[in-house]
Amino acid sequence: MTSNPSAKRSSAIKRSPHKGSEDPAHLEEILRRSFVAHVAIDDGGPVIIPVACAPSKDRSELLLHGSTASRLFNRLEEGVDACVEMTLLEGLVLARSSYESSMHYKSLVAFGRARALEGQEKLDALDALVEHLLPHRLPELRASYEQELKATAIVAFPLDDYTIKVSGSDPKDKPEDISAPIWAGIVPIVESFGEPIPAKNLNPDISVPSYINTWKRS
Repeated sequence: MTSNPSAKRSSAIKRSPHKGSEDPAHLEEILRRSFVAHVAIDDGGPVIIPVACAPSKDRSELLLHGSTASRLFNRLEEGVDACVEMTLLEGLVLARSSYESSMHYKSLVAFGRARALEGQEKLDALDALVEHLLPHRLPELRASYEQELKATAIVAFPLDDYTIKVSGSDPKDKPEDISAPIWAGIVPIVESFGEPIPAKNLNPDISVPSYINTWKRS
């Protein structure tokens, strides 16, 4: 995940290391399905903010979207040390005791310093964000006004020092609990898009775009 020994220590898994994964498919799934990343910095005290995100084209960086008026993004553009986290929650594990009950999830925690994007690189990153969040919608949207672009901050966060944890096992009850008359198993958590709700000021002659029917949360 990283060739920097000192950086590796910062992201090494200490709790439940058996859940660590270096499978590229897990990284790809987290990047593909995540719309929000939680970004943490030390700004005279701990601060963590959820922001819209998208992977860069080559998956080497995570694009983070915010406001130029944001203290967080001002600090990120200065190159402060930061931590980024994303989690896919996939199920609840119901064991026969509260202690052994848990969750199914895939999570990524990355450490590094972001870099500000400007010019064409910023425009390309904005397009990548829109395509990630709203697939196939970009061609029909109007171009951003200059003042809108000035108000928007985009940074690229490196994905070269990270850890992934995956939890997907059966309940791990203690042997003496297995015979208890208590149901045990997995309750999946499934995300899906609902029925589109038109804006109150939408022309009734405009129908729901067909591409929305292709959107899947899987």
